[in-house]
Amino acid sequence: MNTGKVSAVMTADPITVSPQTPFKDIAALLTGNGISAVGVVDKTGALVGVVSEADLLPHLWEDRKPRWRDRRLARKATACVAKDLMTSPAVTIDADATLAAAAAQFARSGVRRLFVLRNGKVVGVLARRDLVAVFTRGDADLEREVCDGVLRERLNLGPDRVRVEVRAGIVTVVGRVERRSDIDPVTRLIQELSGVVEVRNRLDYVWNDVA
Repeated sequence: MNTGKVSAVMTADPITVSPQTPFKDIAALLTGNGISAVGVVDKTGALVGVVSEADLLPHLWEDRKPRWRDRRLARKATACVAKDLMTSPAVTIDADATLAAAAAQFARSGVRRLFVLRNGKVVGVLARRDLVAVFTRGDADLEREVCDGVLRERLNLGPDRVRVEVRAGIVTVVGRVERRSDIDPVTRLIQELSGVVEVRNRLDYVWNDVA
């Protein structure tokens, strides 16, 4: 589980439109900026919906008002401004939420992006690829954070007691700690680091203090 914050990997200051923004302006924003959706915000800055590429496609139907289609989609086929095109409510996440929470939200909702809020206002957008990119972190960088940030600074375990190897995001930890209860925190804290695929904890202990 990665507990890094959404704010660290989101795209800040996403493009938004007003409820009265015309269809063609939205299409131009999507194609011109290489994005798949824009947020719709009201006069107070609150997010009231999202217009995505999928919301524009009904305009290409041969029959704009087919009776057998979903009424919501049929409405989009003739909509001319954002308030009639948008999908509402928007699926959002807080800027201070963890990456693990974001991954769960993606799984539950099935959407391609989450608009990120802070104090109720839009501050960013998070795409699924932003989460996947976390795992492209280099092994050397990850190994340094494990050794320095976790083992030495947080757990006071130096290289004389614990050794670390990172390959393809898999962190292997070997060595010996004083107490058996010292082992689980090593795994937990390493798992929280962005980019960790798996932790293989092979630590031994001197004293068994676990009932």
